[in-house]
Amino acid sequence: MHSVQIEKMIEQLTCAAENLSMGRYENLDRIFDMTNSEQYPPVITRFAEAFGMMAVKIEAREFRLEQIIDDLTATKDELTVTNERLRQSLLELRQAQMQLIQQAKMESVGRLAAGVAHEVKNPLAVIQLGTDFLAGQLKENRLCRETVMDMADAVQRADSVIKGLLDFSRSEQLELQPADIGRVIDDSLLLVRHELHSSHVSVETAMDAGISELLLDRNKLKQVFINLFMNAVHAMPDGGTLTVSSSLYTVTREDTAFCGVSDDSFEEGDRAVMVRVADTGTGILGENSGKLFDPFFTTKPVGAGTGLGLSVTQKILELHHAAITLRNRVDRQGAEAVMLFKI
Repeated sequence: MHSVQIEKMIEQLTCAAENLSMGRYENLDRIFDMTNSEQYPPVITRFAEAFGMMAVKIEAREFRLEQIIDDLTATKDELTVTNERLRQSLLELRQAQMQLIQQAKMESVGRLAAGVAHEVKNPLAVIQLGTDFLAGQLKENRLCRETVMDMADAVQRADSVIKGLLDFSRSEQLELQPADIGRVIDDSLLLVRHELHSSHVSVETAMDAGISELLLDRNKLKQVFINLFMNAVHAMPDGGTLTVSSSLYTVTREDTAFCGVSDDSFEEGDRAVMVRVADTGTGILGENSGKLFDPFFTTKPVGAGTGLGLSVTQKILELHHAAITLRNRVDRQGAEAVMLFKI
């Protein structure tokens, strides 16, 4: 009798062990049936009870391991999200640091520019008067007259640099009045019409008629647009297309990192007017992208530019609490200036 019971027990234990190895615990009740001392001898009941308790503990430990794995997976996901947030915060901190460095540099250059410009402007005016006088006295001497005219041109270029420095360093109040930004753009295009025509540059415009008037300093904004238009013309020496557009826009998170923003003018979700000035030129070289607004930085040949146009442009837009970025176009060859004016 005992041998039959032992054989049956061994068969059931073998089946239970196989189930345990595969993580199945549904047949443990058969093992605990053998703990009935009235049907089985004491040695079998003790063995069945020990085996059953072992299976229960294994099941409990596996359940706890599954919970631990779930907790670890959730923690890993949280760490991944936290790491991404930290990476984004680090990127934003670096951008803010670069903006603070840029702002400090601009303030230093502005203070130096004001003093240097005023000291140099008066002597230049005297030299200009002298060259004008000599040019009139040397009408009969062609060689001397040409030399004096070259001197006058050099003085004029120096005067342009001084004027740019003064524009850059001035902190006078804006004369803000309600104005149609589309009209300001059209007026600015008229002022550079000759340069556009002579450089074989065609113009395409797309102005949103639904934009309300903004508080603007029309004259200073004309200076901004003329600077950008002329930069676009110089980037297309063989001709091309200048595209100017305006539209209503909702500021995104990416827009808050605009190049040239020195304060918290824009937040995600703000409504703004976007003005885009795009060309079909050679685009912006990667090594130049971080220096475009630096005073005196220019990619033009010596004597062809002062490198102050974009610095002055940035200064004027900051006074308007507007943002600007310069970047390569994604739709085709060329570069674009994108400006945001807060509504």
